[in-house]
Amino acid sequence: MRREIARLAAEMGSHAPRLAQEVHDFLAGRIDEIGGEASLIDLLHASVEGNVETIIHALRHRISLDNLEPPTAAFEYARRLAQRGTSVTALIRAYRLGQQQLLHSAYALVTHDPHLPAHLVSAVYQQLVQEVSEYIDWISERVAEVYEQERESWLANRTNARESQVRRILDGETPDHAEAERILGYPLTGTHVGVIAWLTGTDPSPSDQLSRFTGAIRGLASGMGRGLATLVSGRDQATAWGWIRVPESWEHTTGLEERIRAHPSVRLAIGSPHAGVAGFRLTHQEALRVQRVCTIGASTNPLASHDDPGMAVTALLSHDLEAARSWVRSVLGGLAEGTEARSRQRETLREFFRHDLSYTATAAAMTMHKNSIRYRVETAEAALGTTLAGRRLDVEAALHAHRLLFDPRQQAHHGAAAQDAGGPHGED
Repeated sequence: MRREIARLAAEMGSHAPRLAQEVHDFLAGRIDEIGGEASLIDLLHASVEGNVETIIHALRHRISLDNLEPPTAAFEYARRLAQRGTSVTALIRAYRLGQQQLLHSAYALVTHDPHLPAHLVSAVYQQLVQEVSEYIDWISERVAEVYEQERESWLANRTNARESQVRRILDGETPDHAEAERILGYPLTGTHVGVIAWLTGTDPSPSDQLSRFTGAIRGLASGMGRGLATLVSGRDQATAWGWIRVPESWEHTTGLEERIRAHPSVRLAIGSPHAGVAGFRLTHQEALRVQRVCTIGASTNPLASHDDPGMAVTALLSHDLEAARSWVRSVLGGLAEGTEARSRQRETLREFFRHDLSYTATAAAMTMHKNSIRYRVETAEAALGTTLAGRRLDVEAALHAHRLLFDPRQQAHHGAAAQDAGGPHGED
């Protein structure tokens, strides 16, 4: 039987190029992921050819697997697939299908060989199946190891290159657009919204955070529009930076946080939309300032935007927190007190400003009686010691700064109607 296998292997060797081409064509027609550009197709052919020749050589000369060397082209093909993100499953499936096709050819050779005694046909073919299968198991393990090593190395290098490119852009360098976009996998032209994703201190599972951040940022992009390009760069274990390329006409709207599904422990801060490389930097800086406000104010909201009412000016004030606190108190006076009544008055004033000092519109927004709104405004003015018209800009800015930085209770229920308790029409 061994002599017949060696003879048949020699016969197969004379047809090795044709057998390799048959296996190649069989694979290329059944696994889309392993094709690609011409260089990849050529490398696939070289890998198949190398494996077929190695199998035939081992069968012909009775070489054990321990003494075989994997074909160089097989390892290089595995590396190329890893670099392109093709799944290792597709690579292993290719070997299994290649085994199927090669054994199909071997079966035809064994059953039609005029010199093979009939009583050996079954034994010879079974031995061929066993030895080819053992080879496929052996080579599959080795190319899978090479694939995983290359994939880890490639991802690490690509991540390092991407993060380095992001740093250079943020530091003010003018990049070569084509090269930078190739490294980033993200277009620098158009309009960008910067994103900061970070974790609260109560997260119970600190592992694999970048995947979680990436999912949260992509979820945000889905809420902002369909098919928006995203870029995510890990900052550290608890923070990631991101960018979303939005249409030029995109504007932040209230309720966006209701359209996203972030992890409960992930917070998101976004900048305003800005165009080009300069906009890439500016929106990132704005998002960083928004994150600072959220951190100081202990926000529990999943999303905060630079375009939220009062956020931009509050973000600037937050860089000198003690000065901001003193200024807010000097402007608001007694209205800065931490009582429930003062909290309702501050909320009413914010809505009053937002509706352009209209009692009717404010009452409708807060589902309250117009006279209740008037009473709250008059009470607030008394606490301020001035009319709203006299210091509208300062008062409005101070109200937002107080809410965002110094009154975390307002984060959860901003805009909700307060319960009446005494006074005209049930007001305090």
